[in-house]
Order: sequence, then C-alpha cells, then structure tokens
Amino acid sequence: MFYRRKNLFNFKWPLAAICLVSVLWLSGGFENAAPESKPVARTFRLPETHVGQAELRYWHDEEVQVGDTFAWVLQRAGVNENEAGMLLKSPWFQTENIYLRAGQIISMEMDESGHIAAVQFFHDKGNGERGLVSARKAANGQWQTDHDAADLETFPSLRSVQVVSSVSGALARAGVPVAIRVGLKEIFTEKLDSGSLKEGDSIRILYESLYFRGQEVDTGNILAAEITSAGQTYYAYYIEHADGNGYFYDGNGEPLRTSLFGEPIEHYSRISSPYGIRIHPILRTLKMHTGVDYAAPQGTRILAASAGQVIYRGREGGYGNTVILRHDNGIETLYAHMSAFIDGVDVGSRVNIGDTIGLVGSTGRSTGPHLHYEVRIGGQHINPASVALPTPKLDGKGLATLEKYRGQVIQVMSSVYGLPVSVSQRE
Repeated sequence: MFYRRKNLFNFKWPLAAICLVSVLWLSGGFENAAPESKPVARTFRLPETHVGQAELRYWHDEEVQVGDTFAWVLQRAGVNENEAGMLLKSPWFQTENIYLRAGQIISMEMDESGHIAAVQFFHDKGNGERGLVSARKAANGQWQTDHDAADLETFPSLRSVQVVSSVSGALARAGVPVAIRVGLKEIFTEKLDSGSLKEGDSIRILYESLYFRGQEVDTGNILAAEITSAGQTYYAYYIEHADGNGYFYDGNGEPLRTSLFGEPIEHYSRISSPYGIRIHPILRTLKMHTGVDYAAPQGTRILAASAGQVIYRGREGGYGNTVILRHDNGIETLYAHMSAFIDGVDVGSRVNIGDTIGLVGSTGRSTGPHLHYEVRIGGQHINPASVALPTPKLDGKGLATLEKYRGQVIQVMSSVYGLPVSVSQRE
C-alpha cells in the first residue's frame, strides 16, 4: 500500500524567523521581575504627511453566527448602511444565491468610514463543495465578481494554547476556527475528553489554512495535534493513503479511533474525490470538497455507515436525491446523488449499520454515478476518514512514513514548547 505525508512540509520552517501573528496573554504574564531600566527621550523629525487625501483601508474578518443573514454580518462589521444596501441589491449578490453557515469567515476590505470595497469568503454550493467567492466594487459603484484567483495559497497554521479556565474559550481566543475545534475533539474522543482539560493543560495543533490575497478564507485538514493533560501527552498524526483518504494515528502508528462506523457503500471502483482542498492546476480555481466521493456503477447499494435515525429523505439542491442520518453520538452522515430511495427508509425510521438506504446514481449536480458521503457535527463538516470510516492499519512502509512525518512535526512544534502563553504562528 502506498502512503504519503501531507506535502505542506515542503515549505521551509525557519524557526527563528516564524512570524508571531498574535500573542494572547491568557496566563497573566511572566512571574520574573523586569530588569532595572532608565527612561530615554529622543526627538525625531517626522516625515511630511498629506492628511485627508485617502482614508486607510484594511481587511476586517467577521465570523458568521447561528441564524445570521448577510445584512446582519455587514451591520456587525460596521459597514455603512447605504453601502450595505447597495451590495445586497447588486446584481452580483442577487445571482450568487449565498448560503451562510455558522463559523465561516467573511472578509471585507473597508475604510474607517465604513465604506466597503471588496468581500471574499467560501460559499457552500449545495453539492458537497465550497468555492471561493470574491467580489469588488468597481469605479462606477457596481459590484462585480473578481475572477483573479492567482493569489490562492495553502499554508500550515500552528496554534499553541494554554488552558486557564475553559478549553473552548482558550481555543477561541487563540483564533482556532470552529471546524478545527470540533475536529480536534473528535480525533481524541477515545483517548480523553478534551472538554474537561484543566488549568495548566495545553494543546498544540497544526492545520491547513486557505489564503486569498493574504486573508484566511477557510481551513482544511488537521495535520497533527498534541494535547498535554495531567503530565501525559497524547499525539495525533494525519497520514494519507493511496486512495486520497487520510487517517489519524498515535506516535506508535496505532489508529486513534476504533470506529463503530463501516463503509457507506457495498463496493466501489475508486475514491474519485477525497475530502479536502483542491486547486485546479490550470484554471487555478480553488474548491473545498466537504466529503468523500465513491465512484461506483449505477444501482450499487448505499449502506448506513452506522446505526441511526433518518432525519431527511428527499431532493436537496445540487446533492440530488439525499438521505441524512443522525447517530447516537451526535454525528450526522449524508448520502447524496442517489438514483433511488429504499421503501421503508423514511424520515423518523431507524436503520442499523449496513442497512441499504439507497442506490448509487447521478442526480443533482453530478458528472457521473457516484456516492457523495459527508459527516457533520454541530453543522460543521468533518473529514469522514477521521471520525466515520474504519481506520486501516499501517504496514512497515506506512510506519516508516509516519516516523519521518512525526520528526518534521516535532521540529515545527518545538518552537512553542514550554511557552506560558497561547500563540499563533504561520509560515
């Protein structure tokens, strides 16, 4: 079996030159007294300035809350009321059919008077993909799509969090996105309850960040994580397999989860599209695929990945014919593009692991017969391979890949070991 590490470590990580983006003094500061110092005063001649010629522009990020509309997001960000109205009534906005999800980030280029010049964010397309939406206000005041995607980049982000009171509060103050927080909890769920961490415990997490023109617009996979609690450290390393799916293992190569989930399909020819970030090599368009696609012949049986209750059955936009199950552990699984439903698999009914719930098809926005399989927790998309698919064992070659990857992760994370504060670092 072929294994590979995430290729983000092709970037150089000069530890002495890592940019410290933010330092959150959650610990109350260092205890050592500052050395004796004397005030020094100097007078410098300031350069000539031309005040009033142009107002300062800056990028403002706003996190979408449950129940938000785009108008509320603009209002909370301080966008001028007239400017907001022009954007919301623009032909560009009316044709985008924008759907907001809690936790996503809307980035806006603004000035101090609340005028808005550009907006960018990832948009759920309703077919298992999130695509970049970028628009800019032209000189004539009209909003238009910004088609230049040449500045799309993916970088690893490192966060080190010291727990002082609540874990969720510490992660939020350190700027860890909601989807990453949810994923972190699920990865370690069979090892410890990350929600019960106490003062003095710590978390270090490395994950993919998607940037467009210097602004973080979305996140991808968790690449590695460490949690230190009561003097013991738990490790998680993300290793991709030949089919494109990635799974989490501890430092000894053992799967972190003994999943109660099975495969969601009777058989398939290949994984046609794994979970994660994809950049078209020629068009340079970027998409975030929110599930796993299994290419299979029309009519192949789709199986319940675990016991649960049917909470949706019907036509769901670009997903086509779709069934959604809610499982006892709060996880929801989605099965899309079905050619046919199964009698008796109705909303409210219960199914067991391995029960047939539909047949493979190509309904909705689809280029050929396949199953699109998603996992959601609290409305957030999670990599199915990390929480709701059986984790394969690593053979000798896989263990060697893990050992090399582990060494690279330790080298990166060593830059924040022992720090009594929470920090955020990027390449």
